[in-house]
Amino acid sequence: MYYSTNIKYINMHDLKAIYDKVKECILNTSKQYFVYGENSRFYPRLPKMSDLEVICLSIAAECTQIDSENLLWSKIQKDYPTMFSKLSHRTKFNRRRKQLRPIMSECLTSISELIHDNIADETLVIDSMPIPTCKLVRERSSTVCRNINKDEILAKKGRNIIMGGWFIGYKLHLITTLSGVFKDFMITGANVHDNLYLKLIDENDAHLRGYNLLGDKGYIGNAIQLSLFENYQIKLEIPYRCNQKEFKKYPHELKIQRKTIEVVFAQYCDEFRIRVNYAKRFEGFFTRITTKICSKTFKQYLNLINGRPINQTKHALAA
Repeated sequence: MYYSTNIKYINMHDLKAIYDKVKECILNTSKQYFVYGENSRFYPRLPKMSDLEVICLSIAAECTQIDSENLLWSKIQKDYPTMFSKLSHRTKFNRRRKQLRPIMSECLTSISELIHDNIADETLVIDSMPIPTCKLVRERSSTVCRNINKDEILAKKGRNIIMGGWFIGYKLHLITTLSGVFKDFMITGANVHDNLYLKLIDENDAHLRGYNLLGDKGYIGNAIQLSLFENYQIKLEIPYRCNQKEFKKYPHELKIQRKTIEVVFAQYCDEFRIRVNYAKRFEGFFTRITTKICSKTFKQYLNLINGRPINQTKHALAA
C-alpha cells in the first residue's frame, strides 16, 4: 500500500510523540484531578475527546509553537489523520479548553511542585512583562479584550520601556524560583502598578510563605515589605534608589540571581511567542497564557527526569 509522504504514520513524529510525553507526565503528576477515567467531571454523554486529551493536545501544540487552533486542526487533518481519530470539532475543543483552564492550572501546580521537591530553592524572583493585545494606532477602534460585559479584566493602556512607550494590553506578573521554575502568576491591565501583586498576597498564598523574594525598583515600599514579613514571613529584597535615605548598595550576587526571570521572559517570547495574541476575550487570553506557562514547566520536568540543566528548555524535547 502506498502512503503519501506528507502523511505521518509513525509514532516517533513530533506532535504525536510530544502529545504522548505530555499525557504520561500529566498521568504521573496529576491523575487525582481526573476522577472519571480521563475526565474531571461526569458527562452524561461522553465527548469524543476526554478532558485529559484536550489538555494534553493544547500543551503539545504550544511545545511545537502551534498557538492557533485553526492551524493545529489543519495540520492534524492533513498530517495525522490516523493518530488523532477521535478529534472533536475545533469550536468545541476551544470552548472546552477554556472550561478546563482551572484543571490545567492545578496540573501546572502539581508539575512545578514536583520539580521544587527535587530542587531546593529558598529564594523566589518576581517581575512583570507587558503583553500587548493590539497596536497603539487601534486604541480607539479595537474591541479585543475590552468588552465591559464579557471581559473580567480589560486590556488597558500602559507605558513600558520594553515596548518602546505606550501599548494596549496586559501585564503578566510572574514569580519563579532561582532555577526559573513557575511558582505563581497574575494578569492585570497594563496600567496597574507592579506593587498591586504584592498587596493582594493573603492567607491563600501559603505556597509563598517563608521565602526570600527578589524584585526590582518597581516594588519599593516600606509598608509592603513590613506587611509581607510580619504576616507571611516573606522577606522582600529590592535595590535602593540613589536618593533614598539609608541607601545601601545592592549585593552583586542578588543582581545576578534576579536576572533569572529575565531569561525566563526571553524564553517565553522566543519559544512560546507569548506576545502573539489571537484571543478576542480575556477568558481566551488567560487560557492561552496558562497553557504557555504549563508547556514551559512540562519541558522543565522533562529536563529534570532526563538529567539535563532544568532551564534549558529549547532542546528538552530532543530526549
